[in-house]
Amino acid sequence: MRLEDKQEKDKDLMKKRMLALICLIMCWSIYAATKTENEGSAPKQMSEDVRVPQKISGNPLSAHRVIFIHGSPGSKEAYDDYLNHPSLQQIELVSVDRLGFGQSSMPVETSLKKQAESLLPLLQDNKNTLLVGHSLGGPIALQLALLAPEHVDSLLLIASAFDPKLESPKWYNYIADTLLATWLVPDDMLRSNAEMMVLDKELEMLAAQNWASLTMPIVLVHGADDELADPGNAYFAKQRLPNASLKMLNNEGHFVLWQNIPLLVNEIKAMIEIH
Repeated sequence: MRLEDKQEKDKDLMKKRMLALICLIMCWSIYAATKTENEGSAPKQMSEDVRVPQKISGNPLSAHRVIFIHGSPGSKEAYDDYLNHPSLQQIELVSVDRLGFGQSSMPVETSLKKQAESLLPLLQDNKNTLLVGHSLGGPIALQLALLAPEHVDSLLLIASAFDPKLESPKWYNYIADTLLATWLVPDDMLRSNAEMMVLDKELEMLAAQNWASLTMPIVLVHGADDELADPGNAYFAKQRLPNASLKMLNNEGHFVLWQNIPLLVNEIKAMIEIH
């Protein structure tokens, strides 16, 4: 390889690493801002189950329940714009803190299956339930549906990670996994990094299950410009969920959950009207 070619290759590699680091910082910044801005915002109603703190809105008497599952890092406040959205108030809306995040008193749980199992008590016989998962919340929602398909009526999976080959630990995950990082990196990011370090192995176990057994309506939404969860994840899921609807959005990235709320609110309303 010529010296000029090697130098150009090194520059490209450095650019990619810097972009990944910037995206990671942006993810943390948006999460932290969302968490701060929404502290004290109504409505709030905590579950008696301290393992899975909840924030509830809408109509508790509705036959339809939407359960929102956040990504990594994250908290139930990530979905405040949806819990407070005027056009969704006729539905029961439930946002949860995953194990190890938000107001959860439990340590971080890197097992997708155990995360999903913690949400099983939220599924009820008398409710048509839509699971909404963003980022890491997507595979957890899918796992929950695989555990209890008779209690899950539809799935909306947004900017989610599914392909083990696309979700192996990145260079910055290894840095954040060092002893030095524990002194420099916020606790929520350290817990998130613990999930990222084993995510590929967890996704391998998820992929080994029979996704074709899921016959309920499923919509996959992904931004074509997503720098954190490769858009290839959506195509991977579509191959295993042939009846799912895939919506690849141009000019949208990983933060579509917050940047295109009207689009996703319409998706929720359309899926609820299916029943």
